[in-house]
Amino acid sequence: MGERREGRPTELWHEYDFESGIRAGYEVRRLYAETTPYQKLEVFEHDFLGRMLALDGIVQTTTRDEFIYHEMMVHVPLLGRPAADEPASVLIIGGGDGGVLREVLRSDLVRRVVMVEIDAAVIEACKKYVGIHGDYDDPRAELVIGDGFAYVKSPEVRAHPFDVAIVDSTDPIGPSQPLFTEEFVADLAACLTSRGVMTRQAGVPFIQRSEMPRAVAQVERIFGRAEVYRASIPTYGGGDMAFVAGVKGGGTLQTPRLEFSGRYYNPEVHAAAFALPPFWQDLRANG
Repeated sequence: MGERREGRPTELWHEYDFESGIRAGYEVRRLYAETTPYQKLEVFEHDFLGRMLALDGIVQTTTRDEFIYHEMMVHVPLLGRPAADEPASVLIIGGGDGGVLREVLRSDLVRRVVMVEIDAAVIEACKKYVGIHGDYDDPRAELVIGDGFAYVKSPEVRAHPFDVAIVDSTDPIGPSQPLFTEEFVADLAACLTSRGVMTRQAGVPFIQRSEMPRAVAQVERIFGRAEVYRASIPTYGGGDMAFVAGVKGGGTLQTPRLEFSGRYYNPEVHAAAFALPPFWQDLRANG
């Protein structure tokens, strides 16, 4: 294990390049830092945004607005899937902060959830310092510390397919790079039931122009069709974040089939999230 630092918070100005020529900065107190075998892990505290998780310098989530990302990542595929009124098994790839797990476990229809996270240190730091995680002791939940890319190749996993797969990864750098390949998307689809669905984050199209079109192309080739929806998450500067989803066997996620309201998500927001601005449509079509 690498270097760890904790104790008295350190005042500093944390900055990182959001994209080439665009830098984000926050006046924070560092609560914890560790260099894991996979990445640099830091937890900060900000007077407005609250606790902040950063990996390799890039802010991943804040306690102020994490509910927007996690609710839209989970409840759109879970409640929009063709079999939304049937018991579901859910696979989470990544999601070390625990927010996706928390939202999945809010549904009484979820009978089983497996979360596969490569870096155990992220889970422990978020449990101790960030505090947005789900209940790892819930009898429906199984935590696997391992490589999600390898996990979805397992014949044993494919023998017990999932109804919903959620890929909650960092951007396509470092340990997450294999999760942005078409090979991974194909293997993930092989782990789903005949009406299974998957969703993943695909960056902020206004700035990260290549991520959404690339994800759409991969999902279209594997699932036959890709659906894009969006949510405005202030921490991810530059406008709305894109989510790309696929449904096996046809069908759409655009209509919520069950009632649920969170702090951000409700059925009206669900349906409206699939209305894309013309420049998103053009970016999707032409890259």
